[in-house]
Amino acid sequence: MANEIERPGSSAARVGDGVDPVAMAVALGGASRDEADAFLKKHGRIADLQIEDLKRENKLRHWSLVVHHISDVIKVTFELAVAGIALAILVAIGAAVWSAAHDNGLVIDAFSVPPDMAAKGLTGEAIATQVQDRLSWMQANTDSVRAANTFRNNWGDDVKVQIPDTGVSVGEFYRYLAAWLGHETHITGEVYHGAKGLTVLARAGNGVGQKYSGADAGLDALVAKAAEDVYLQTQPYRYAVFLLGQNRPLESTQVVRSLALRGPPEEKPWAYTLWGLALGSQGDQRAAAEMERVAARLGPELANVFFNLGGAEAGLGHDEAELRDNRRALELFQGPAARQLASYAVAIQIPNTTIMIAAETGDYSGVSAQVVKIEALSDYNFAHLSAIPEMANDLAKNHDVAASQRVDGRDIKNDGYAIHLVETRATNTDLVPLPVLSRAAALDDWITARDDLIADDNLPDARRIDFKIELRILNWPWLALAQAKLGDFASAHALIDRTPGDCYLCLRMRGNIDATQKNWRGANYWFGRAVQQAPSIPFAYVDWGQMLLTKDDLDGAIAKFTLANQKGPHFADPLEMWGEVLMAKNRSDLALAKFEEANQYAPNWGRLHLKWGEAFFYLGRKDEAKKQFAIAPRLDLSAADRAALQAWIKRHG
Repeated sequence: MANEIERPGSSAARVGDGVDPVAMAVALGGASRDEADAFLKKHGRIADLQIEDLKRENKLRHWSLVVHHISDVIKVTFELAVAGIALAILVAIGAAVWSAAHDNGLVIDAFSVPPDMAAKGLTGEAIATQVQDRLSWMQANTDSVRAANTFRNNWGDDVKVQIPDTGVSVGEFYRYLAAWLGHETHITGEVYHGAKGLTVLARAGNGVGQKYSGADAGLDALVAKAAEDVYLQTQPYRYAVFLLGQNRPLESTQVVRSLALRGPPEEKPWAYTLWGLALGSQGDQRAAAEMERVAARLGPELANVFFNLGGAEAGLGHDEAELRDNRRALELFQGPAARQLASYAVAIQIPNTTIMIAAETGDYSGVSAQVVKIEALSDYNFAHLSAIPEMANDLAKNHDVAASQRVDGRDIKNDGYAIHLVETRATNTDLVPLPVLSRAAALDDWITARDDLIADDNLPDARRIDFKIELRILNWPWLALAQAKLGDFASAHALIDRTPGDCYLCLRMRGNIDATQKNWRGANYWFGRAVQQAPSIPFAYVDWGQMLLTKDDLDGAIAKFTLANQKGPHFADPLEMWGEVLMAKNRSDLALAKFEEANQYAPNWGRLHLKWGEAFFYLGRKDEAKKQFAIAPRLDLSAADRAALQAWIKRHG
């Protein structure tokens, strides 16, 4: 039906909000066409307005949502910021509490001073600052291998003067925490006038300080003494190291003796090893070695203790014990136990100890590489000063005299100063036996060796008590051998008889002196004693084998050279001499292998190339023999070897 009215809820009923569909239908049904069109246009405009209105409302609603979202974001951000600030405050407080709880610093409170001093500017804070400066200087001049965390009371470089703030401050709050939770050591003291002038007293914590009195003009010296007393009260081990470094061994001995006998258990091995060093510097080597042995029993994981023990045993001529202790020290330096020691000291002690082990086993060829490592590191315990002479010595012992002489011309870096090696010989007997002796011995130049050893014995430092025993075990045995080599057997025996009976080098030289006299029975006895005392060291075996070779006991000589090679597989001497024995047995074919192996460790040994050439010649390999004979004269040869080479060339062309 054309005029049917749409039901409410249909699409027509939703044409415009606020318009009654029934009324609109009735109106349209009775209206003209123009009226109906006008009505519909009017209604369309209303619908358009409603649509625009809806669009505006939609935009406003969208903007409202955006604003609301931004508000929420800002709110969340603010809450997070507040939470972050609160967390930062908590972390700061926690850090302050942790730092305070682990505060081991040294706090120097303002001293009590007389009013007249304060009026002149010498206030309590000024005296405290002087004490601080002195303590800092002593710390800087205490060269200890010991790691800071091994001290029960370690304030390290944390030394400060405390000046109270007025009112409440962050500084005062931290001081309160440190005093409550930490382990700060407070130094208090006073300066006052007395019958002897000024008296200065400093005490650590609740301790009783030592009073130092003197003239008013000597205030600085009194403050320095008071600072040393503080160092003693708070850091007795470091103070003992400081005293030893300042050449005050007697005072150092008193401090470490007390610490060793009455100190806490963890301090005892450190105290005993330092006690040993102090005794050694006073010339009592046997007591020093005994202290080091006690330290080793109490501190079996302390590398420096075994290093010091090795040095003490070396000072007595106990080479086997020295080698054993150095091997143990190297093992500990390279292991986790080294954390008890300062890292810079460990770094340089590893190659330093390696050199000592190499020198005791004849592994001279590896020394130079270790010296290069030492020179690349910061110096500790005069390692630079000792490594270069050792390299010069070992090059000479490895029959490379020219290279040894070149090293003698080098400057040694020591504590920022360049020290010329040759110039140190004017006073320093600590370098005995010097490279001059080793070079002379390598060339069988016993006149030069004798004269050099006599000169060393007359050096000013040779009169020092701490060097006297070292001269007996290092200098005199060689001097006695030089005298024997020059035919003065009476002087040789008189001097060697003054050396200790438990000294390895001394026993070797007793045997060599008898061998020079062709007293084979006596030589066998002393060499037997030497290898019994030091079964792990190759040198006495080589001496013994050389004596047997001279005696024409070729099989006996090979047996000794075999043992020497087992004890020192990188030692060229037993290999070269073994080759000479094989040549004497008409086995030059086997000798070649020994000469070639020896050449790996001593490539610049003139005699080696001379004998190598002879072996080639005996085998009919003349071209190879000529090559070796051409090498030999360019290297170092003794006078006898050079004459033999010239005679050989003249005879065989």
